[in-house]
Amino acid sequence: MQVGGTGDPGGPGYHGGNGTEMGGGNGTGIGSFGFENSQIITIDILLGIANICLLLILLYMYLGSYRKFKSQFTFGLVAFALLLLLQNALFTGFLLTVEGFKGPGMGTPIFFLNIIEFFALSVLIGVTKE
Repeated sequence: MQVGGTGDPGGPGYHGGNGTEMGGGNGTGIGSFGFENSQIITIDILLGIANICLLLILLYMYLGSYRKFKSQFTFGLVAFALLLLLQNALFTGFLLTVEGFKGPGMGTPIFFLNIIEFFALSVLIGVTKE
């Protein structure tokens, strides 16, 4: 197995042959589900917006609980939701505006992080509703 040296913006990939030709991989070793990096970044932005919406719902629920109980624990939940909301808003904003966040191979790892966060927030909302 031969790995190419320098390559296109997508990085070197496995080609097979004698190692003198450019590979077709994306340079991440992860694969990208057959999507281009820009398509995955678009999905990442949509997931980031969905996470922001879930966090706004969670914040609304936590603020309601805080008004009702006025406990330190519910204040901590409000602070947690606010900080996570800030983090998601900043990161999604960077994906939209800063070219460095759209670099080769960035889409797939961000996708996995965003999808895990989406399901975690969904579970948290479900538990909080009860």
